[in-house]
Amino acid sequence: MKINQNISGLKPSATLLINEKVKELRIKGEEITHFGFGQSPFPIHQSIVEELKNNATNNHYLPVNGLVELRQQVSVFLKNNQGIHRASDLIFIGPGSKELLYQSILLFEGEFLIPKGSWVSYIPQIKSKGGSYSILETTLEDNFKLTASCLEAYLTQHQEQEHILVLNSPNNPTGAVYSDVEYKSLAAVCRKHRVLVFSDEIYSQINFTNEYSPSISTYYSEGTIVFGGLSKVFSAGGYRLGFMSLPKELEHLSIVYSSLFSETFSCVSSPVQFAAVKAYQYSRELQDYVATSAAILDGISSYVFTELSKNNIQCTTPQGSFYMIIGFENFKEKIRSLELQTSTNLSHYFLENYGVALLPGSDFGFESNELFFRLAFVDFDGEKVMKAYLKEKHIDELFIKENCLSIYKGIQQLVKCTKEDF
Repeated sequence: MKINQNISGLKPSATLLINEKVKELRIKGEEITHFGFGQSPFPIHQSIVEELKNNATNNHYLPVNGLVELRQQVSVFLKNNQGIHRASDLIFIGPGSKELLYQSILLFEGEFLIPKGSWVSYIPQIKSKGGSYSILETTLEDNFKLTASCLEAYLTQHQEQEHILVLNSPNNPTGAVYSDVEYKSLAAVCRKHRVLVFSDEIYSQINFTNEYSPSISTYYSEGTIVFGGLSKVFSAGGYRLGFMSLPKELEHLSIVYSSLFSETFSCVSSPVQFAAVKAYQYSRELQDYVATSAAILDGISSYVFTELSKNNIQCTTPQGSFYMIIGFENFKEKIRSLELQTSTNLSHYFLENYGVALLPGSDFGFESNELFFRLAFVDFDGEKVMKAYLKEKHIDELFIKENCLSIYKGIQQLVKCTKEDF
């Protein structure tokens, strides 16, 4: 039986694969710091859970595009909490933003542009449809953010086809957040070259300095499709509900999306959609809860950044989300002498010898010989840490040691490795 070669060539998701590996090792009794998986550690707010319970008996198919009340509420949420103005009839509900991104990748033809330092699933999703893509260069000095000059240079040299740019901010894997100034410059280039933008804003409220993160749609609304969902901000990854919003200028695509959704996932779970209405009503209590979560992640990321940086390990500056990129380029000569040639080799070395799970940069668009890794700083009991933080309102090394022991030990192990082996 022949199968689609685009599909057979894919490997399992790197994040899910490392999660299963760590589970296996922990079952065997090994002590592992899990820096590899980026799931929110905090409990789902009780108001959302109660709404799910209240609608647990609802077994009806809902409209393909999503519950009308939910789409209206997402429209209000985007306006009030992300500064994005989108009509509710141009908002679509799907089983996670990951699926909606994939459906959009299936829909559009052209070359996809992926900045180096991007989420693991963008490229495999493009490959699965046999699509073409290019990875655009970014640098540590720019926090691995795409610059307008880099985008302009690439588009000027490649004017023969349509382009779709995939941007993610706050960023997975770097923790970087694009500023309004950076987005304004990128928007000018996108408008000049008529680039379609997929703006993945799943982490928008997990911002370490503001209530929400800037959006390129503010400066280039007509060419930007915005994606978001419950999983990160509302700690509800398992609920599998995401949304996407079209600008008025792309309204003609509504029927195309509706048709595609009707022939694939039909609609999102009914109880989950009703629970999502409660989430996107975004009560003051829920806003405080999200802000507290972001403050905790900020404090933990600052500790990790400080400890690693002072030991000559490169780090992106954490500005949002759950992640940062760390690098061992400063130890490259010694690492090569250990016959560790790639970031994948080195990630196995860390796991087997120091009990630390990291994802290699090669899963995020880096070259295999670039010794960069994604570190997800969420290996802690979110409920316990939140209670401790609400008492102290301060995170320092002692707080980390008492409440995030796995993270503390993992950082110490990475530093120990550089001292002993590198």
